[in-house]
Amino acid sequence: MLGVAGAPGTPWCDRLVLPPIVSGGVIDPSLRTRARRRVRGLLREVPPPRPWSMNDWIDRLERHRGRDIDLLAVRYAPGRPSGAWQRHDSYDLVAYAAGTSTLHQDHIIAHEIAHLLCEHRGECVLSEAEAARLAPDLSAHLLSHLLTRVTTDSDEYEAELMAVLLMSAATADEAPLRPGASGPAADRARRFASVLG
Repeated sequence: MLGVAGAPGTPWCDRLVLPPIVSGGVIDPSLRTRARRRVRGLLREVPPPRPWSMNDWIDRLERHRGRDIDLLAVRYAPGRPSGAWQRHDSYDLVAYAAGTSTLHQDHIIAHEIAHLLCEHRGECVLSEAEAARLAPDLSAHLLSHLLTRVTTDSDEYEAELMAVLLMSAATADEAPLRPGASGPAADRARRFASVLG
């Protein structure tokens, strides 16, 4: 049985996070290009329903992929992930925070769907043998989850950018910025839209 991380005899991998993709604070521009290209292609193949509905879009995505995606609302706790994706043999499971707004839930789901579509696997710098030695009580299933659950900064950036692009396109005509709108919120919306291109 696992105990508190760092306690004597407790399995703990403190080397799970890979070095960041940034060098001097500059994000690799090819990630932006790749994310935009993927979202444009995805939306051509699986257009968002009007009016927007994440459930309806997931239904379309399932038909397109020929593979079920189950959505699971989970209780969120501060400091823990707000979403997760697990690939199973015959379906994909996307968990998202239950206690937040529908728009935020949709964004979390879109982020996890981006991981799914990009096939981000995450990695651990431990070998299977080393992880098995450090965590002998873990089942094969849990051990495999341990080895595939940590994503790189580039994976997270790509998934987040894809989620923003997807949600921007999906909800574009839901609440458009009125021509001539002014004020701090309109200024922020215009700046945000200019960043996304």
